[in-house]
Amino acid sequence: MNRYALPRRVVHWAIAVCVLVLVPVGLWMVARGEANLWDSLTNTLYGVHKATGFSVLLLMALRIAFKLRSADPAWPADFPRARRIAAKSLHHSFYGLLVLVPLLGWAGVTAFPALIVFPGLDLPPMPFVPVDEALALRLFQIHGALALLLAVLVLGHIGAALQHLLLARDGLFQRIWFGH
Repeated sequence: MNRYALPRRVVHWAIAVCVLVLVPVGLWMVARGEANLWDSLTNTLYGVHKATGFSVLLLMALRIAFKLRSADPAWPADFPRARRIAAKSLHHSFYGLLVLVPLLGWAGVTAFPALIVFPGLDLPPMPFVPVDEALALRLFQIHGALALLLAVLVLGHIGAALQHLLLARDGLFQRIWFGH
């Protein structure tokens, strides 16, 4: 079977799990913050969001390195060219957003500053980002908007994956999955 290399599959699914945690936790923490509910739960949500988001950034560095070192599996011969282009465009969008969104979040917590993840564990400040609350708020707005765009694209990606797995049964899902 024509599959992605095991390290690429592992990193893909690790990032997928992170994103599926980040979006609801991010929405929940922002809602609690906007409702002025600043307690241990809100702090934990922010900590989990920052730690998971920074993990995505590190995993994406690994993912890009793996992509540069190994070729993608070949497409099935009968897979339409237009769909290949659409799939590649979506994947390039994912790569861009999965780097940009965490970078904007990290820049925002640096500018705020709010680098504490959990007691005793802080993110390093992003180099060259000044402490500036107005800048932080703008960065968080862009971060949030792009994160919502990412979430919409992820939902479409999940729908397409399920279509390939359950309806088309064309083997494309198995390229990234672990079992047969």
